[in-house]
Amino acid sequence: METKLCMNCFAALEPENDSVCPSCGWNTQKAQPADALPYGHILASRYTVGRAKKQNGEGFVYAALDRTTRRVVEIREFFPRSIASRDGDGHQVVALSGSDKAYTRFLEDFLTLSKGISRLRELSVVTSVLNIFTENNTAYAVYEYIPTTSLYRYVSNAKGLSWNAVNRLFMPVVTALGLINSLGIAHLGVSPETLRVTKDGTMCITGFSIRSIRQAGHGLEEELFPGYAAAEQYDPNAGCGEISDVYALAACMVFALTARAPEPAPQRLRDQRLMISTEVLRSLPPFAVTAIANAMQVQPAARTASFEHFRAELASAPTIVNQVDQTNAIRRLPIMDLGHRGLPPLVWLIGSLTITLVALFIVASIWMGERGMSFGDLKQLFQRDTVSQSEDTVPNMLNQSYDEWAARAGTEGYDFTLRVSDRIFNETVEEGYIISQSPLSGQPLTPGGTIVVTVSLGSEQRVLPSVRGVSYEEISALLLQDGFEPIRVDEPSDGVEEGYVIRYENVNEGDTLAYGSQVTVVVSSGPGGA
Repeated sequence: METKLCMNCFAALEPENDSVCPSCGWNTQKAQPADALPYGHILASRYTVGRAKKQNGEGFVYAALDRTTRRVVEIREFFPRSIASRDGDGHQVVALSGSDKAYTRFLEDFLTLSKGISRLRELSVVTSVLNIFTENNTAYAVYEYIPTTSLYRYVSNAKGLSWNAVNRLFMPVVTALGLINSLGIAHLGVSPETLRVTKDGTMCITGFSIRSIRQAGHGLEEELFPGYAAAEQYDPNAGCGEISDVYALAACMVFALTARAPEPAPQRLRDQRLMISTEVLRSLPPFAVTAIANAMQVQPAARTASFEHFRAELASAPTIVNQVDQTNAIRRLPIMDLGHRGLPPLVWLIGSLTITLVALFIVASIWMGERGMSFGDLKQLFQRDTVSQSEDTVPNMLNQSYDEWAARAGTEGYDFTLRVSDRIFNETVEEGYIISQSPLSGQPLTPGGTIVVTVSLGSEQRVLPSVRGVSYEEISALLLQDGFEPIRVDEPSDGVEEGYVIRYENVNEGDTLAYGSQVTVVVSSGPGGA
């Protein structure tokens, strides 16, 4: 007798109790949703369809078994329920009357998106598209299945994460979304449901769908995630893209830190405050607060526009970090009882100001003493800055962060436009820092004028990082950050855990390669056969 399989995890069911899967606990008596393909249906003569795990305006997501590899996969079926239905056989998809052209257009969008994601197979934080095919008058995309938990559940169980944990989880995703958008693919559905955390504690991006369900008023039943969808996604006439994904990911970071979703963007148009508790704010580095606030500006014109800029703001702490906790003592100064409650208000005011100034003087003295500075040095620094701004002279930008200057340009005191003429490799100037500028520092600058700069790409030769004890997700993020193009090759290994790196192919850690080089990483697929 043929063994019955669980339609959720495809483990064998126990003959004496086949109503509950012994492996995953799924109720095997649960019926498929209306219009979903039936259990056990075979697609492409290869895939056994299991339960429908999700449905949105684009279609269904099924658990499935690849009968060739015997691995569980996920299959996305294009089935736009607002303009399509099943034929009498329960398999064929047919457009509703009058929707033929729209169905064909959206089907092409589905195929284009699936092909685009298939190009990202070497990007470890994106679930890979393994196969794309057409059948039943529709299209299917087969995705790699990785056991994960949603970021929502991961954060909720922990009741919020520390900044260090959030930074570790999110930075590879920031890099990946920047690359994805550079290829013309905007996700537009980034949320704590589509960001998933793997068993090794890394995060991956799931839930890609066609643009027409990620923006209101585009002909299909939209799926927007309140609190994470940007304001422009609620406007059918607005442009959406990378800038919308920046907003969504920053909102996810707020959720990860607070375990609370931000207010939906339409509501934040009236009140932009993020409502982050003082306790959480005090735990964050100032540059992280600034980066998240810039990325979550409701109006796109005021928002951080790219992941490159967002990553730079998240990664670069200020040059001077205030280490003097004594400043908080000013807020804790006790109310002084001078013994004369009937003193005139003016006397009380002068007394309060005097106490505050003395406290500030003490704190400033400690701060400057730790840095070998005097009040004379501070005065000279202030005077120099004041003259440079009032006379509208060109500031010195050499060997300084381009992203920091780009953020200042156009703000009060920096009435100029910053333009990049070139980005070139340089052995001595750090990547992202300014090599040259025109006009030069100190020269006159007309208000609203343009400063043209050349920005360093860093050294053209990059050192391969260590692969000892790291997962492919971790090494892939490091290689991408250093400008390499990682390529994954799986190999059985009895000594290295599945998903962890065995070695590089044809090169070794510590070797020097040119920027942009392809690097093949050999990854353990688990113990080999006998």
